[in-house]
Amino acid sequence: MSRRPAYFPGAFFLCLFVSRLPAGEFSPSALIDRLPSLLSEVPQPPEVTEAEIEELEDGADAHTYIFLTEARAHPPKAVNLGGDGVLSLTRAATGESVRARYRGPDGLYNKAEMEKISRVMRCSLTGKTAPPSEKLLELLDAVEDHFGGGLTLLSGYRTPRLNRKVAGAARRSMHMLGWAADIRVSGQTSGKVAAYARRFRSGGVGHYPLMDFTHIDAGAARSWSVRRSSGKAGR
Repeated sequence: MSRRPAYFPGAFFLCLFVSRLPAGEFSPSALIDRLPSLLSEVPQPPEVTEAEIEELEDGADAHTYIFLTEARAHPPKAVNLGGDGVLSLTRAATGESVRARYRGPDGLYNKAEMEKISRVMRCSLTGKTAPPSEKLLELLDAVEDHFGGGLTLLSGYRTPRLNRKVAGAARRSMHMLGWAADIRVSGQTSGKVAAYARRFRSGGVGHYPLMDFTHIDAGAARSWSVRRSSGKAGR
């Protein structure tokens, strides 16, 4: 095995300093003149949002934080699945209802209307909200339009703190992004709702027959069924 020469660390830092010199200034005298300032420079801190700080203070571990940061940098593309652009949700725990035209006739998404939906889908533990995925809204809209009568929301956005409290919840739950909803449709079995949602081959569809609800999310196309009471409750 070859060994690095003893001067390697010094050469590395020399190359680093040279790379940071402005074009046309590389000369021994220029390097010597700039060396003190280069040694004293402090890198700029990364940009951080208040929401990211709150998540860290919520106790999100490193893996969860990285998952949330990376996922939000690459949100799923919205797919119009034939819905009318109007979504009606009723939150089971509080009875709150919302009817929002999240997408206009021009195909553009209305952020003010989407905020109304996010308030109903807020974290039940902390009251925090997250912008709902446009793709998720399109999926829910298509399901609602097919069956009619509006949707009952059992679980929407979860902060990392709430997700840890949900028995069996996936560590990388789409709920922590605001990209998932656990729903019921009045007069329909969860199996029938899940079967219809799977037809789109867009997003995740989970069937939970013992608790009679369907999980829908804006992630990759996949499906699963949990028939045990100890199974994961809404990924």
